[in-house]
Amino acid sequence: MGNNNRMPGDPIGAALFGATRQAVLGLLFGHTDRRFYQRQIIRSVALGSGTVQRELEQLVGAGILARTVEGRQTYFQANRACPVFEEMHGIVRKTFGVAGVLQSGLARLGAKVQLAFICGSVAAGAETSSSDVDVMIIGKRVSVEDIVPALAEAQRNLAREVNPSVYRTAEFSSKLAQGQHFLTSVVSGPKIFLIGDENELGRLVQGGLAQGAQDEPAGNRRSLRRRR
Repeated sequence: MGNNNRMPGDPIGAALFGATRQAVLGLLFGHTDRRFYQRQIIRSVALGSGTVQRELEQLVGAGILARTVEGRQTYFQANRACPVFEEMHGIVRKTFGVAGVLQSGLARLGAKVQLAFICGSVAAGAETSSSDVDVMIIGKRVSVEDIVPALAEAQRNLAREVNPSVYRTAEFSSKLAQGQHFLTSVVSGPKIFLIGDENELGRLVQGGLAQGAQDEPAGNRRSLRRRR
């Protein structure tokens, strides 16, 4: 899962943490129920071993990470006993973690994407190592064929399945107005916005029906198969 492009340069993350710390926290707080041995972390973040080891020592000393030693192997994991675990998990998830990686992938589509947000267990902060990343993507000209290659690298970097739900703008508004259960539950549930915001979503809900069903449906949910 290693990639030296995993840091998309989120301004909030950059203001709070250096690049190496972002990389380490992004990996361990992106998979909070997994532990990683030291060489695995160094390989995954693709940064200098000495710098990564210093970051690990400081994060363990602060109680943010937990360290266990078994034989010759040293393991590190996000420390759930840390008093700021939930806050740290939320910061990572919403900035340079899963959100930042997905934003980087979607950025190449430019104006094709009007609104995009993470939903489901990841947005709620209730994911496990086996959880998929559910992403809602809406645009006037966007299609599943656009999204699959755009998010393929993001999926490899996250080491998780990414499930995009892709809708043309008019289709999204029309189905939401009809009370489609999946869309109403997504809209009312927790979200991490990648492109656009709550105001943009509100405009789509309220005003998008004027377009009717002029645009052809872009498709429905599709899981990106991880490339080995």
